Amino acid sequence: MGALVTVGSYLRAGAPPSRRGALGGLAAGTALMGWMRPMDAVWVVLPLLALGLRHRDPRRAAALLAGLAAGAAEWVIEAYVRYGGLLHRLSEGSAIQGGLGWHLAVVDQLRSLGGRTLCRPCAGALPGPLVTFWWCALPLLAALALLFAVRAGRTAATALPLACAASAAFPYLFLIGYAAPRFLLPAYALLAPPVAAALLRLASAPPRPWRPVAAGALCLAFAVHLGAQLTVLVRTADIAASGHRSWSRTATTLHRLGVRAPCLVTGEDALPVAFYAGCASAATSGPNADTTADAIARTARRVPTATLVPEGANPPPYARAWPWVAAENRRLYYTPGRGEGFPVRPRQVGDG
Repeated sequence: MGALVTVGSYLRAGAPPSRRGALGGLAAGTALMGWMRPMDAVWVVLPLLALGLRHRDPRRAAALLAGLAAGAAEWVIEAYVRYGGLLHRLSEGSAIQGGLGWHLAVVDQLRSLGGRTLCRPCAGALPGPLVTFWWCALPLLAALALLFAVRAGRTAATALPLACAASAAFPYLFLIGYAAPRFLLPAYALLAPPVAAALLRLASAPPRPWRPVAAGALCLAFAVHLGAQLTVLVRTADIAASGHRSWSRTATTLHRLGVRAPCLVTGEDALPVAFYAGCASAATSGPNADTTADAIARTARRVPTATLVPEGANPPPYARAWPWVAAENRRLYYTPGRGEGFPVRPRQVGDG
């Protein structure tokens, strides 16, 4: 929404007669983006800043920069207060993402369209053609929208949102090593108006006797697309609901074992299970790494602590002597002497 407000306000502010409210909308939309995701905001406004410099339009450039500064100020201040500076925060953020750099994530984004809310690591087969067809058609429809705009003499009104959509999508298609459908939502929002205009033009372009046929074909394509999206939605919702039920049952098991707040959960699915159990969570590796094994071992001597280990995997060294129970296709290792109501198997020499 911030991207749409920003690009729309930029176009209105440059159209005679210039409107002061459009400049306010430009600053507000940019501030909203900067407040929520500063780096994404920069990518969206890059084409706008470039155009403003080219046309020597200080008012729109000033509104963009003021909005960015206002929205990102908290994030920049926090970088110096908590992360040792802006560059250090950016470096740490890059490391958490696996190192930002050249990564061809186009196929990863295609894989994520099948209903994976986060595709990391992104492997497996691609979804069927009915699920991915719309995504592959978007660049072609965008090019068609630009062609129609050039012929109608409305190039800027179409080219600018298309350029900002491409800029917003670029880091998630080429600079990050995993994918999630939500990453491209700003790009989809910016593509929607020009592509919709192009589709309406396609429906009205044929000779009058053939227009009902063209409109019917477009309606049929929309129906198939919505049916495919509904299938993905239902499947994704079922998977999410199953995950929530599993996390809730695991949290109930932890409570019956005596792992209650204040407490700590580590291991597989530690974040959601800890949320359901009312505990803190910690990780020694992966994108959520925030502590060490020694620190977890020290914490376990003070508060109830549980480690979630997939069935058949070895527990971390600090939990090898802890008792455990089986639950939800995993083993729950927990600090001894705190549980009740479950048959507990102590750790045996030779266990995997």
